[in-house]
Amino acid sequence: MNQNTPTDPAAVVSRFVDLRVPLWGLVCASCGAAFFIISIYFSNMKLVDDVAEMKIAVKAGNQQVTTLAGEQALLRFRMENIEGEIRSIKAQSQANAAAAAAATPSTTTTPRRFP
Repeated sequence: MNQNTPTDPAAVVSRFVDLRVPLWGLVCASCGAAFFIISIYFSNMKLVDDVAEMKIAVKAGNQQVTTLAGEQALLRFRMENIEGEIRSIKAQSQANAAAAAAATPSTTTTPRRFP
């Protein structure tokens, strides 16, 4: 055997580790854990409430967007009808002007000879 290894088992365990925890440490650790759990619970509940409010706001926004899109489509339809009427009125006025120009006698004079 080696000279460095003791043969007595009592000499092998030379130090005993004391694993006792003081009461103040246990109380502080449990209070900290309780505070952490409670704060997470309340922050989670606040987050759930905020998400519920956001859902309501998003639904209202979607309804407004749908309403505005419908109104915009209706206005586009009306504008296209009005533009079509304007084009037909312009075409009609141009045709009337051309017909009026053809119906009026020419103002140019032809050279006449008087006896």
